[in-house]
Amino acid sequence: MTGKKTTRRSFLSAVVATNLATILPAYAWEDDERSVSTSSLIDSPRLIVGGGPDSLPGQVAPMVATALATGLNTPPPIAVHYDMGRDGVTAANLFDNVSPEADGGTAILAPGAALIASLSGDARVHFDFSRWAALIVARRPVVTLARAELHRTIRSRLSGLFHDRPVRLAVSHPTGVELSSLLGLSLLGLHPLPVAGYASKAEAMEALKSGQVDAVQLTPGPGDDLAADIATAPEGIKPIFCSGPTVANVPGFEATYLMARGHAPAGALFEAWRAVSSAAASALVLALPMLTPPLAIARWRHASQEAILDSALRSWNDTQHLTVVAGADAAPLLNQCMPELTSLLALRRWINNNQPRWRQGQETRPT
Repeated sequence: MTGKKTTRRSFLSAVVATNLATILPAYAWEDDERSVSTSSLIDSPRLIVGGGPDSLPGQVAPMVATALATGLNTPPPIAVHYDMGRDGVTAANLFDNVSPEADGGTAILAPGAALIASLSGDARVHFDFSRWAALIVARRPVVTLARAELHRTIRSRLSGLFHDRPVRLAVSHPTGVELSSLLGLSLLGLHPLPVAGYASKAEAMEALKSGQVDAVQLTPGPGDDLAADIATAPEGIKPIFCSGPTVANVPGFEATYLMARGHAPAGALFEAWRAVSSAAASALVLALPMLTPPLAIARWRHASQEAILDSALRSWNDTQHLTVVAGADAAPLLNQCMPELTSLLALRRWINNNQPRWRQGQETRPT
């Protein structure tokens, strides 16, 4: 009798255990699903903006903050911290300070000028944008204009003529966004001399018209039509090359170089120019720290892809002539701004060798 009860009890225990084994994994799976869902939520997201409210990043920040909140499932807008630095460097330094946490709560909205400051070895820079995970990259065309006689005599200049006359290039400062034109003209053999203090398009164009400078770098702003600006430029002023999104009837740098030198550009400084020109064309970059958890990056990228479809943001982008890419497709564009170490060192050596000459008003040396 006892043996039969034991057998029956063992049988019932086995049945219960089997049922529990079937049921409990299901509950465990549901718990895992809830855990993943919870971990993908972004608690108190914040946006660090590289510039004041009147800067390009500052102007669009409220719209970006509102549009991102939808995809992040958080009450709009997300918190915004403005940094008043002129080129986004101090904001990027602040972002670098919070990066070790990398909890997915903080993103940066920076201008391309911050990337150029990093590439040029600016002493203020304490961040490394190669450790950023891009969410959105907004690009715009960059065109270098110069007097027609300069444009026509590239070949003769390269053959040794007119080297006693430097090409005066209007710049905000030598290692600002105009570094793209400065290095490009140097690679073409035109010995440019940066003339600092021209922070606006209007000032630079007036200086070009009056003969105070020989070349300027243009990017389109609100209401601008770059093609029309080029077509209606004062007599004798023509485009030499462009970078970033293409511009009708304006050659790319490689085409101009091939025409001038008879072969394609190559070498460490050319690769550095490619990175600098990509940074100059990058009007805005929205990014997270690279070490952000993958689920958080995925959530932000999804929110970014939704954000660029926002009607207010699309209208603003059109006004600013921006070509916008979001999500995983933004990463390759940011990568284009990162040269190999050899090219980066070549760029900084070129800058260090020429800065004393620029301060003395002397033309740029090619190496």
